Amino acid sequence: MRVTTVDMFGVAPGRGSTLDVLVPEDPHGPHGVDGAGEATAAEEAAAHARRTPADESALVVECRSAERTFASRIFNAAGETPFATHSLAGTAAYLVGAGCLPAGEVSRTAESGTQPLWTDGREVRVPFAGPLVHEEVPYDAALFGPYTGTPYAGGVGRAFTLLPVTEDPRTLPAPDPGRMRERNLTDLILYRWDPVRAEVLARVFAPGFGIPEDAGCLPAAAALGATALGPATDVRQPVTVRQVTARRTESVFHCTGSVRDGAVSMTVTGRVWTGGTGDREAGASRKAGAS
Repeated sequence: MRVTTVDMFGVAPGRGSTLDVLVPEDPHGPHGVDGAGEATAAEEAAAHARRTPADESALVVECRSAERTFASRIFNAAGETPFATHSLAGTAAYLVGAGCLPAGEVSRTAESGTQPLWTDGREVRVPFAGPLVHEEVPYDAALFGPYTGTPYAGGVGRAFTLLPVTEDPRTLPAPDPGRMRERNLTDLILYRWDPVRAEVLARVFAPGFGIPEDAGCLPAAAALGATALGPATDVRQPVTVRQVTARRTESVFHCTGSVRDGAVSMTVTGRVWTGGTGDREAGASRKAGAS
């Protein structure tokens, strides 16, 4: 099984969210990887995810060029996760860049449904559509006390815990993951909105998803973009989301969308760098400084 590390959404190579794309010997066959082969590959992918410095690992189990589709399973240090939108961009861009899928509209298939996107192997455009979520979150002084804003649940179809702040979020302390676990909070996003520049600066903490501090997350960018647009924006408007971390990473998302009758229609565009670390065997270590 071959492994390639791609850098998703970074303002420059090595500055974004890293994803290891794992490709078995023949995911391009008529039925992809067979049952026994997939089980073995999944075990290998899970072991790889526990030791790689990448944020997540995507195991490609099927790739159909004629249908312009692929299937994948996602792993991080905590194990397999059903949340695949985070890795969608990097996996699709890699498969297009490697010649496994044609450039343009492609889709990830899964039992839960199909996730479409557009990519030429470098840029990705991912559509989001669904009800605008905005709900109250019970205030917890032990968890939210260090911050000035009031938390709420917001997003496009699904909710993240959002907390507006007036400071640069990089200067603020990280939330207590133990307290988040006690409150059954999977995530907490600290963000500052600049209406003059139409720009959001955010830090995303997602220990409940196995990622203590997330370097770049598509659904979180959609949630922040929709929040910035407000409850009623009939004309499609652009919003830039910059997701930063204490590790000095910076991911950039360009969100364009509208909110009409409580429903969001949005496209999130980002850059994927697929040339950082080339193919290697699963289990082989990455060199220091590789992206």
